Amino acid sequence: MWDTRSGLWFCTKIPLIMIFHTSTRIFAHIDCNSFYASCEVLRDPSLKGKCVCVWDQIVIAASYEAKKYGVKTGTPLWEAERMLGKKLVKRIPDHSWYRQVSERLMQYLTAKLGKIEVFSIDELFAELTNISGRYDDFAESLKEEIYHDIGISVSIGISNTRIRAKMFGDLYKPYGSYVDFNVESIEWLFRTLAVTEVPYIARGNSERLGSTVKTVYDFYAMEGRRVSEILGRNGVILWLELHGVDSWVPHDTEKKRKSIACTRSFNHEMSSNPHFLWRQILMNFERAYDTMLSEKQGARVIWLLLRTKEFTYQTRAIDMGETNIDKSRMVTLLREMLLSIFDKNCIYRTTGVTFSELSPFTPKQLSVFDIDDRVQVKNEKISNALTKLKERFWENVVHQGFIRESKVSRELPTIFEVG
Repeated sequence: MWDTRSGLWFCTKIPLIMIFHTSTRIFAHIDCNSFYASCEVLRDPSLKGKCVCVWDQIVIAASYEAKKYGVKTGTPLWEAERMLGKKLVKRIPDHSWYRQVSERLMQYLTAKLGKIEVFSIDELFAELTNISGRYDDFAESLKEEIYHDIGISVSIGISNTRIRAKMFGDLYKPYGSYVDFNVESIEWLFRTLAVTEVPYIARGNSERLGSTVKTVYDFYAMEGRRVSEILGRNGVILWLELHGVDSWVPHDTEKKRKSIACTRSFNHEMSSNPHFLWRQILMNFERAYDTMLSEKQGARVIWLLLRTKEFTYQTRAIDMGETNIDKSRMVTLLREMLLSIFDKNCIYRTTGVTFSELSPFTPKQLSVFDIDDRVQVKNEKISNALTKLKERFWENVVHQGFIRESKVSRELPTIFEVG
């Protein structure tokens, strides 16, 4: 079958002959550095230079100061406390604030660069084909402008395909940039990078490629037919992008999505430990939940997926009855689903969380009949004062306080005995 988009034969025994049409377009990948932690520093500048960890039972974001001590995404909080001691500054995630900073950044870059492709809450692509001047100077200048005007540091990669740009942007984090269009220097770079540095080539896919494919260049040098046989169409698209062929387009954020999912494979750390699995599930959840909120969506159905060492799937889904963004409730449901499908005799390699039956979400407003008249008048005065402040400053510089409800326990019950 001939695929008109990628220019490849699939499912055929005819020898594969490729003529590459290298892209003449120029793409930038702009990625915020430790975004959640950076947002906390933006809100409270006294945290600058400190070991900031945004946590929810596990660390979901760490400042680069904390990362120097070995803290990373997914580190249990108790372990981060052991690593950092009194240096640790803990913050509970505030997704509303993170979305506001993200929206301000995206609006700023839209005004500066024209149409952008929002890839996630903290990263985007932009086409720079019509930009004049040196691209390395442009990248350095743009980084400085973003930091000065928005207060968030970013890393930037620029090349003639999106996948190349995304890879290059990750090379010199934090606050770095890398620009390259030259085939010889790119091939040299590919020889120095592990194949897992290619976006979406996780450990599982690298194992499928075989023991001889260790570097990006090894993958780059493969025959297209072989890539197709092992990784299918998506693998070929990545391979073409590495060859400079503009083939990959991120999901269209303007097109309604049917679901939002996040999966995580840990092939070299396969485990039957339920507490380890729960930490992975929470990381899946945080990523998918954040994406859902950034797209102003709510979900009616939440799914949990486990995949075993033998590649068998265990799944559960719960219909919440209405479009929902209640985080505590969702975590509780995930916990219940894990309890129902976990098998202590299985060794697991993958976890995943999916939200489906999405629809635009508008928070419910309290009826005035539910609030005492005096409280209503007081709240109106506070609201008016906040509105005036928000007209002058960012929306989240000041906000109305509230009493936090007791958090749902994120710990697994004693039924999960590890012995």
